[in-house]
Amino acid sequence: MIQEVLTCFDAYARIRSARGSVLGASRVGPREEERAFNDLQQAIARLRTIS
Repeated sequence: MIQEVLTCFDAYARIRSARGSVLGASRVGPREEERAFNDLQQAIARLRTIS
C-alpha cells in the first residue's frame, strides 16, 4: 500500500511540474492533474483504512 501511495505521489508531482513547463510537448492539462490527484487521495484513503 505504501508503494502505491508513493507511485501516485510521484505521478502527481511529475504532472504538476510538466503542467508549468514551457515545452509544449511535455504539457498536460488540468484533467490529467485532477485524475492524478484523485488517484493519490484514493491511495492514501486505502492506506488509512488498512492502518
